Amino acid sequence: MNFGKEEIFRAGDKFRGYTIERLLGNGSLGAVYLVRHELLDAVYAMKILFPSVAKENDSYVKRFLREAKIATRIRHPNLVAVHDCGFDTERGLYYLVMDYVNGGDLRQALAFAGRFEPDRAVEVVMQVASALEAAQKLGVVHRDIKPENIMIQPDGVVKLVDLGIAKSAVIKDSLNTSTESVFGTPAYVAPEQAIDAAQVDARADIYSLGVVLFEMIAGCQPFQGPNAPQILAQTLSDDPFPDIRDFNPEVKPLLAVLIRRMCVKEKERRIAGPAALLEEFGKLGYKLASIASVRVQYAQDAESAPTHRSVKAVLDRLPKNRRDTLSFDTEDVEIKRFVDSLKRRKFIRKFCVGLFAALGVAVTVVSMVLTMGIVR
Repeated sequence: MNFGKEEIFRAGDKFRGYTIERLLGNGSLGAVYLVRHELLDAVYAMKILFPSVAKENDSYVKRFLREAKIATRIRHPNLVAVHDCGFDTERGLYYLVMDYVNGGDLRQALAFAGRFEPDRAVEVVMQVASALEAAQKLGVVHRDIKPENIMIQPDGVVKLVDLGIAKSAVIKDSLNTSTESVFGTPAYVAPEQAIDAAQVDARADIYSLGVVLFEMIAGCQPFQGPNAPQILAQTLSDDPFPDIRDFNPEVKPLLAVLIRRMCVKEKERRIAGPAALLEEFGKLGYKLASIASVRVQYAQDAESAPTHRSVKAVLDRLPKNRRDTLSFDTEDVEIKRFVDSLKRRKFIRKFCVGLFAALGVAVTVVSMVLTMGIVR
């Protein structure tokens, strides 16, 4: 559903103890502002959900709030921390306050660089994997790993954002229990997630992270097409995942094999989770950046209030062509219908192959019997 962009705040506006500095980005569902806490004199990013969006569909509100609930339970150096969340009755809008990452997202970095050197790409992916490892310990599956959700600070530290459609074992709602639901971004979604996002585990995030790693090194996505259905058709086909060396011959063979293991279409054969992935990178000689080894903190109390803390950041402007910062509108009815039709076609094809095989066996047996003279 296409909601129009709304102007909620202007620079200098006061809101619940914060001063609005400037707009960082906006989209069809909401906007993100750079704000300064009036007492702490610290800068944060404030994400707001447009009132019209909240009134139109309460599922957007659920996604918005669950991002805050999940993020406050985990403190990890590679996850953007959420510090405050609430509903303003006067303006009729939901808001959450989180770390301000002074930098751009991986999509912007790729647009600027074209592609990354393999070692640098692995460094980024290992930091994301470290964040996913912490999330997995609380039963959280991100379900929307993509360049837009990976922020890179000027010092090279990576921050994973947007837990709006994450599947969580500690937060039960319709985003967890809706069977055969479609969540995610077509170019990065794992085959099993394209079929039923409610039943995925950490291996779906490994697949998506493998696609991100492929794109960083190859300079293009492994599956391409003019629309989502054509991309999903390649994802769900029986064809194997592409070899990155066909796109970048300079990639070392062992790294190329590891990328394919991350993106095996059959999840049973895929690398089991982020901890196992970090171990595999270690076998190739890669080491996780030291900042990611900081002790992870978990807030088990679901109702505990998040605490403000200072954030070191400067107010350099982000590029004006910044993409939508609120990229959690990823459920698509048309994609769901396409996936359903594709599953039906695959089932019919397998059924017919099995039927013809059975008929072939039957004909062979009858021929043998006739030849041996058992039937006269």
